[in-house]
Amino acid sequence: MEEKKTIFDYVTMTFSIFGFSIAWLNFFTFLFGEEAKEISSMFSLGSNGLSIATMMQFLGVAVITTFIRYIFFTDIIIKKMPIVERTACMVLSEISTIVVFVLCFDWFPTDMWLPWIMFILCFGLCFVVSTVVTMWKEKMENRKMEEALAKLKKQEAVFYEGEGEKDKNGICN
Repeated sequence: MEEKKTIFDYVTMTFSIFGFSIAWLNFFTFLFGEEAKEISSMFSLGSNGLSIATMMQFLGVAVITTFIRYIFFTDIIIKKMPIVERTACMVLSEISTIVVFVLCFDWFPTDMWLPWIMFILCFGLCFVVSTVVTMWKEKMENRKMEEALAKLKKQEAVFYEGEGEKDKNGICN
């Protein structure tokens, strides 16, 4: 049974995505900031850091990503879509969102092939890593649930062994 999410769960997800994105963006700023300064609005400050505009744009992407995730991975809106189709729809929606941000905010030149290749590689790597982490987390949670169920069954067996024989009304003899 899935626990009911609160607004705090969505805020946590949004800021986790945002923090992860900004951390990687800072890493790339450190490596390529001065060279990318003339090419991309994301690196407008060169190696000096990220502009507020860039950080707000990435916060916008994080909010939209959380919303997309909510749409495709809760049963509130979509009830009978298989997980593979939900994942594919989410990935396509996320790529579309990022393409819109690339076009609106000049994240990189749209007429150059190398930035698109880098985007696809980064997106693919992040998708694979997040999928592996999610599967690992789910496996760990399932293992904990199985252990708790086994412990509960063991306690139940010990409880019933100690009761002795019961008559048809459930009263011990």
